[in-house]
Amino acid sequence: MDQQVKKNRFSVIIIGYNIESYIQRAIMSVENQSFKNIEIIVIDDCSTDRTNEKIVELSSKYNNIIVKRHDKNKRAGGARNTGLDIATGEYIVFLDGDDYLANSEVLSELDKTIGNDNPDVIYLGFKIEGDREELVIPNEENCTKTYRAAIDRYPNPWSKCWRREFLNENNIRFPENRYYEDVLFVYNGVMKSRSYKIANFVVHHYISGRKDSMTTKISLKNIKDTVQNLEDLLVLKNTEPTKEIDIIIKKEIDMCKKRLDKVMGEIFHDKWD
Repeated sequence: MDQQVKKNRFSVIIIGYNIESYIQRAIMSVENQSFKNIEIIVIDDCSTDRTNEKIVELSSKYNNIIVKRHDKNKRAGGARNTGLDIATGEYIVFLDGDDYLANSEVLSELDKTIGNDNPDVIYLGFKIEGDREELVIPNEENCTKTYRAAIDRYPNPWSKCWRREFLNENNIRFPENRYYEDVLFVYNGVMKSRSYKIANFVVHHYISGRKDSMTTKISLKNIKDTVQNLEDLLVLKNTEPTKEIDIIIKKEIDMCKKRLDKVMGEIFHDKWD
């Protein structure tokens, strides 16, 4: 009897831009998983350092690593979209190239958490390290739609595991070439999901405050992209008015004010005081 090829359970999408010192750790944290029914998709977003060389070198050693290099920088949103278009796994796990999976058993534990069910999203625990230390573990209280769509302090895509068909059926993708692309993706993903599970253990180690990280630098581009997010959220509010979108719009307006203040301080060296 012919054996049917087993479908990949997870597609782990790793994105990176100029992170030659970190990318190997990220890839190997996935490659070293005890759970092997996975594909690793690595997107180099047009790096100018040795990031791509390291990715290619690792991919030559392992047959489950798929490599794609952009010829034009699309930022994190565009890189993740490229990975989503390539992915074949049942579930998507996002991993930024300067972060890493907590240990060699997390995907095995995540597989057990999903079991034979088909949740649209699984909320994951993570540990923040770097310029601050924090442990974030999901529970029933912080996994309601209102909390996750509008109140969550960390509305990022990698603290969730996503059912790939759910994302495709709802056309949930990231804005490209934009800072803070997570906001719209996570809002749409959480609000449109119909089922979820909780993985109440640490899956990711997130590195905070890396000096050369693009998200730690504030410029007029950051402000413009925050305003673009606001415009898109206002369009959503017109078609899908919810209490959650009102909360998130107010949060984005506050963030825009804070970012404008920071830019003004950097331009005038706080001499307005």
